[in-house]
Formats: sequence, structure tokens, C-alpha cells
Amino acid sequence: MPNSRPNSRVPSPAAVEAAVAAALLAPGASDAPFWHWRIGYRTLHLYADPARCRAADDPAGRGQTLASGTALHHLRIAFADLGWTCAVDRLPCPPEPDHLAVVTPRPGEPLPGEVVLARSIARRREDLRPYGGRPVPSDCLDRLSQAAAREGAVLHPVEDRAVRRYLMTAIGEGARVPAQMRREEAYVRSTSLAAAQGVLVSAAAGAAGNRFPRGEAEPRSDGASLMVLSTPGDDHLAWLRAGEALSSVLLTATVHELSSGWVSRASRRLRETLADRVTLGHAPQAVLWAGRPPAGVKRLQRTRSQASVDDVLEPLQAQPRHGG
Repeated sequence: MPNSRPNSRVPSPAAVEAAVAAALLAPGASDAPFWHWRIGYRTLHLYADPARCRAADDPAGRGQTLASGTALHHLRIAFADLGWTCAVDRLPCPPEPDHLAVVTPRPGEPLPGEVVLARSIARRREDLRPYGGRPVPSDCLDRLSQAAAREGAVLHPVEDRAVRRYLMTAIGEGARVPAQMRREEAYVRSTSLAAAQGVLVSAAAGAAGNRFPRGEAEPRSDGASLMVLSTPGDDHLAWLRAGEALSSVLLTATVHELSSGWVSRASRRLRETLADRVTLGHAPQAVLWAGRPPAGVKRLQRTRSQASVDDVLEPLQAQPRHGG
């Protein structure tokens, strides 16, 4: 990433390309990201790409909007590392629901912590393997909660044994349904391991406690902390903000040398149970887990998205290439 500070009122083409390249490393960015950017003279516009998302799999657009929010956050903090603050107008044009945000970079000093987050982007891995047995320190969990709060979301640790058991059973049951596997993989795969398995829900069960038969007292723990990310509302703006919060939490976990993972699809029944028992009425948006990697385990190699900056960046007035 370029390290020069701004010397004009408009980011250079190199700075824009670096920030968009960082967005391509966001959680949920697959070989064909569900979003793209259009660039004006002073602004970047984030659009959802309906052509890259099957309506039958995500009829309301929750998954696509959340994934777009992770890209928005990655772009923001990448600009911060380059000496630009970003004013963001979210959902600027209600008649155009695919127009998710307008970003206006301005010269300015980064907020505390933004640079270290930006420099963890390239180090973040979606680690689906079982974790070590050491619990995550409480101060690290506090930092994850603060990261969510900065983006308008709440991170709830799942501490109740009965709720944890129910949640892990639900994740395990979801992993046994082939159609659910395929739908989940389409939204949240981000590593070669996930893509090869084609099943992130199943991996979630393995990483955060392993699947277990009905009636067992407690799923086996591997030291992972299980958390639910929630927002006060449950509309497109809430989903976009949840994506920004998810990005912030996962990058903060990387800063603290934690392995992490997440899933966002859930049945209505599971969402209602989480809202009642965990999030205290807030809308559950994603389930996350974080833990210490086992000693001696090699760091995963990151598989980058096959999409390039040119694939997801076009002039504002150009004819959309992907139907956005």
C-alpha cells in the first residue's frame, strides 16, 4: 500500500487503487464480489451487483448488503492509512436501493487504531480449523466489543451453556442440509479452504465447538469464544453497518493474534431465539468465533480474490458493466 501522505485535495489514482484493492480482501469477497465501485472526481460510490447474487438465495439482500459493508469498512481504513479521512453517506438515494454509499475522502489524520487495523488487512485469515484450548483473554474480548460499538453494532458473548448448545446444534443442523451449504458458501467463502470445502457452516461447527449428537450435555470446546453481532434495527442500513462492524471486529481479532471466523445466514427461528436470549431484542446479524491458534500450527496461506481492481472499479458516468 502506498505510504505517501496526500498533497492535494483529491486522492491520487494510486491511492484509490490501493484502497479498492484493500476492499477486495474484505470478509465475504469471493471470486466475484457482490459489489463494485464507481469513481467520480472527489467521490467513490459503492453499488451492490444484483447480477452476482441470486434473488432466490438472498431475497431481501441481507447477505449481499452485509458483505458490501465489510468492503466499505476496509476501504475506509485503507484510506486512513494513506492520510485520508472518509465522509460516508450511506444509502444516499432511496429510489436506487443498490446505491449503498458515497465515500468522500479528505486529507486528515487517522483516528486512533485505524492504521493498525489497516495494516492487519493483509494478515487476516478466515481460519476454519479447530483452535487451541487456551481461552481468549477478557481484555481481548473487550477490544472486540469496542470495535463493534465504533461501527454502531453490539457484540454479545454467548456465555449461557444452554444457548451455546442450542446455537451450535443449529449450526450443525444447518451444515447437514446441502442447499444451505451451497447458499452459505456463496456469501462468506474467503479462503481456498472454505472454497474447497464449499461449506462454511460445517466448518463453523468444527471451529467453535464441533458438531455433537442430540442430547449431549455440552458441545466439546476448543477454546473458541462464540459471539453474536447485532444491530438495533434490521433494515438495509442496519445490514450495511453490521458489515462494517464485522470487518472491524475481525481485523481487531487479527491485531490481537486471534484466529476467527463467521457466518451470517440463519433461520428465522434461530434469529428469534438469539434476539430473545442473547441480543436482548436487537437484530442478530452474524455469529462469530475467535480463539488462539493451536501451538505449532502453520499459518494459513491467503488465497486472494480472482477479481482485480479493474473488475470492480469504473467511472461514475460509465455504463454499468455488471447491471448495477
